[in-house]
Amino acid sequence: MTYFRNIRFLLPLLLAVTFGAAAQPHVLPLDSVLRAVQQRNPALRQYAYRAQAKDAAVAGASTWEAPKVSAGYWMTPYNQQAVKDMNNGQAMGMQMVSVEQMLPNPAKQRAKRAYLAGQAAVEQAGQAASLNELRAQARTLYYGRVVLEKKLKVLDESAYLLDFLQKVAQARYPYNQASLASIYQVQARVAMHGNDHAVLYGQLRQNTIALNTLMARDPATEFAVDTLLPTPPLAPLPDTAALAARRSDVRGLDRSLAVVGLNQAVEASRRRPDFGVRYDHMNGIGNTPNQFTVMGMVTLPMVPWAAREYRANTAALGYEAQAVRQQRAALLNEAAGRLSALQSDLTTKREQVENFEKGILPALRKSYQVTLLAYQQNTAQLPAVVEALNTWLLTRLQYLDTQNELLTLTVRYDQELEQ
Repeated sequence: MTYFRNIRFLLPLLLAVTFGAAAQPHVLPLDSVLRAVQQRNPALRQYAYRAQAKDAAVAGASTWEAPKVSAGYWMTPYNQQAVKDMNNGQAMGMQMVSVEQMLPNPAKQRAKRAYLAGQAAVEQAGQAASLNELRAQARTLYYGRVVLEKKLKVLDESAYLLDFLQKVAQARYPYNQASLASIYQVQARVAMHGNDHAVLYGQLRQNTIALNTLMARDPATEFAVDTLLPTPPLAPLPDTAALAARRSDVRGLDRSLAVVGLNQAVEASRRRPDFGVRYDHMNGIGNTPNQFTVMGMVTLPMVPWAAREYRANTAALGYEAQAVRQQRAALLNEAAGRLSALQSDLTTKREQVENFEKGILPALRKSYQVTLLAYQQNTAQLPAVVEALNTWLLTRLQYLDTQNELLTLTVRYDQELEQ
């Protein structure tokens, strides 16, 4: 009987523990977030469909011009009665059926096919650049949420300490060891912590909604984050060639430059002639015998009045290629400048974080502990303890802000390096 009573007592407890654990949101690591953004974000999938559209258009590059079919009368007199009177009652004229087909130049088809295939590569480079931007947004939001959770934890710890000080002051008040003003000061601090907590929790919800939106999920989906912040080493500055090989926007310009060259080849191929064939069948009327005609045709695009357009387009595309090359050079120059500035900022932020961790925060913590010990020994007043605690709290929050700035700079640096 004792065994069954123990079971009856433990079963609700086990159920409560089980359902309580199930209610906790699962931890979503950063790499899972980045993978979900890459797989689900519709802004990335549009590039894949556009690339498929360009690939599908390549099949149309080998299309022939539609054949022309015509039928009617050929060399038939208007006044058949006069012809009959002259030819013993026999009419004259012909009924003709004509078929014409132009034969495209294979060199033109090859040039157009290569141009359409190159456009798909441009879309793929655009997808990589968009992915790099979305990954940077996701990393910034994820690190921001981690920092916000650490701030909330700091506020909770400070609120707990303030609540403890308030209870101590209320216990000392009847013995004239605490003033009523100091008790109200602690109560005000606790209320201010409540406001700060609400603000931070609102920012945390906004980060959660933004991350779910990037992952194309329900914005209200709850999940936990890995609160272990990374300390990545500072990557060295690459040279221009290595930077160009890393950045997807530069690769996109390289592919755009290649597409301009392919389009220039399409315009240049217009100087090549096209060929055609025509067959006419004439069915004679009266005593007129049946006849036929077979004609071969060739276009002459090199004549001056026909060559003016494609020559002008070829020259214009050459200037367009020069513009893309200058755009590429300007992009690399600006990227190198931004990387140098970010590296300088990262060095400064790392020094600030190290100063917080090794000097400022330990000293302020000891200051609070010493002041609290003096208060316990009745050699310090409660406002001094509250002020020391508040200074330590604000500095911890400032430290977390500095750490968030360091992570944001790291994300921007990695975004510039595309890693």
